[in-house]
Formats: sequence, C-alpha cells, structure tokens
Amino acid sequence: MFKTRVLNLDKVLTSVEQSIRQVNTNLAKTLLIEAKKQTPIRQGRARRGWRIERQGTNTKVVNRVPYIGTLERGRSKQAPRGILRPTVQRIKNRRKLHE
Repeated sequence: MFKTRVLNLDKVLTSVEQSIRQVNTNLAKTLLIEAKKQTPIRQGRARRGWRIERQGTNTKVVNRVPYIGTLERGRSKQAPRGILRPTVQRIKNRRKLHE
C-alpha cells in the first residue's frame, strides 16, 4: 500500500483554481477576438456589441445587439455560416496546429 501526504493543500487548491480561471479568461478573450472578426459590418454595431461578462466563477462572451440571432443564423452575405460556429472552428484548428 502507498500512502502520501499533501502539505499546504489549501495553497495547492488555490493555485489550481487560479490556473483554471486564467485558462478560462484566456479562452474567453480569444473567443471574443475571433467572434468580432467573424461578425459582419454594416455600421459596426454588432461587432462593437461583443463583451465578456463575469458572474461569480462563470465567464461568458455575449452580444446583446437585438439582431445578433439573425446574423448568427447566417442572414448576412458577409457571414453566411453565422458567427460562432466558424469562430469555434477557427479556435479548434488553431489549437490543433499548436499540439
């Protein structure tokens, strides 16, 4: 039988939580940048509408522009595939290149 003892467990857990929050924040920032790039421009309102919102431990990338759903469904000639699907795909492809 193998026994181990972790010293300073609170510090270890705090460090792990901070690392997770940092990864989460970095991913949200990347998603924000890529979503802005994918958002079609007429007057620029939809592109400017992207924000990162934090609620407790949750981090969200949101756009509260009333017609963002229409753009997401591909109703723009500039973004016929929508915004978020191509954005997520670009991020996945970028990760594959770095692996």
